[in-house]
Amino acid sequence: MILRWARQARRKLASALFLAGLALSPILALGVGKPDFKPGYNFYSPQEDAQLGKEYSAQVDKQLPLLNDAEALKYLNSLGKKLVAFAPDNHPEYAWVFRIVNSPEINAFALPGGYIYVNRGVFDAAENEAQLAGVMAHESGHVVMRHGTHIASQAVLAQGGMAILSSILGQGGSLTSQLAQLGLGLGVNSLLLKNSRTAETEADEVGTYILYQAGYDPHAMVQFFQIIAKKYPQRTLQFFSDHPNPENRIKDVDAEIAQLGPPRGERTDSPEFEGIKQYLAALAPPPPQKGTPKIDAKKQPPPLPSANLVRYDGRVFTLDYPDNWQMQRGEDSVALFPPRGMVTGAEGETAQAYGAAVSLYSPKQENWGLVDATQELIESMRQSNPQMHVLQQSGLNLRGNPAVSILLQNDSPIEGQRETDHLVTVRQGDSVLTFIFIAPASAFESYAPTFDKILQSIELAR
Repeated sequence: MILRWARQARRKLASALFLAGLALSPILALGVGKPDFKPGYNFYSPQEDAQLGKEYSAQVDKQLPLLNDAEALKYLNSLGKKLVAFAPDNHPEYAWVFRIVNSPEINAFALPGGYIYVNRGVFDAAENEAQLAGVMAHESGHVVMRHGTHIASQAVLAQGGMAILSSILGQGGSLTSQLAQLGLGLGVNSLLLKNSRTAETEADEVGTYILYQAGYDPHAMVQFFQIIAKKYPQRTLQFFSDHPNPENRIKDVDAEIAQLGPPRGERTDSPEFEGIKQYLAALAPPPPQKGTPKIDAKKQPPPLPSANLVRYDGRVFTLDYPDNWQMQRGEDSVALFPPRGMVTGAEGETAQAYGAAVSLYSPKQENWGLVDATQELIESMRQSNPQMHVLQQSGLNLRGNPAVSILLQNDSPIEGQRETDHLVTVRQGDSVLTFIFIAPASAFESYAPTFDKILQSIELAR
């Protein structure tokens, strides 16, 4: 099987490398009838999506407190199967298994191959069946658009394309072990679950189509996102961390609905949903979260950055970073951090306490200038970091490119600590490329020389 996959990967590599230089988001040809949903470039086959999902779910099931209640699972799987019957670009290999995580947090996620997990908190927060169906249809969109293995394919491409792929294949092993060699470890915090705004938009498009075809009000999906953001702000941090909110989400969904055709019933609720919601509320409450306690930096500080630097060559930028740091890649982000540089809080959330992070930001305003766009970004960051404030702001020349340099102070994810952040922004096409260097305030001075070396090494794609 591995050899056959290798031959398939080699045939696909030439076209994938070409496509990588083009617009990578799927083309959605809207209109009455079935839209033309096209997943992004991918080195993997749908059959391998199914294999990866099966291996991956076996690990996730051991990490999460699952609610193995026959009645609740029967309802969820019945609703899920009804929805995915309308999923575009579906494949018979996909498992389409729906599970309930016994957690009050409002979250849901999908693994490749059709393994979808819905937290018990989603049932509590949803006001009707259409909203629950919207969450499930959105997650189904991630599956059929194959976002997990698209991220894995990007990792292959970033690390040398065919050379790295052939090397990994030659060692054999399961798909999960092969992805681990790319730095894509599996589990509830895997990079494969960190979808970009582009991926969220695509999942919205597919989810809207599924809801419409299944006879539900397709507005219900974004209505749910709005409701939980307003009613449950403290319980939705993980949801919006895993599901970055695309700009103009409601406007885009409304535009798609208008082109799908006349309404098909627009069902919103059912007696079954109300019954299962009451049934779940009567069960024993979810167990307390067992997240790893926050790290005491005085007892467990990370090792100091190595003086030896290694090169990261990305599509948008290149830079050097210490060879004793780890890397996590997303579709439009990169995190660089030392061992113990990521902190897991009591609720299971993960935050970066040391290192550097790079991402793209799309300003809301038209005809924006870099200073105004940077200020807009800071205001956006303050929404989830109310204790953050600006210490210093200045201009910067980044390899011949005008940039903005801002020194920030914020609460650290390390208990009882404040952190200092150095934010650098530079224009990159229609987006703002952001570099942020992170360390506790007490350690920032010792990390500053490394941060300066990284900053001086940055080269932007032309």
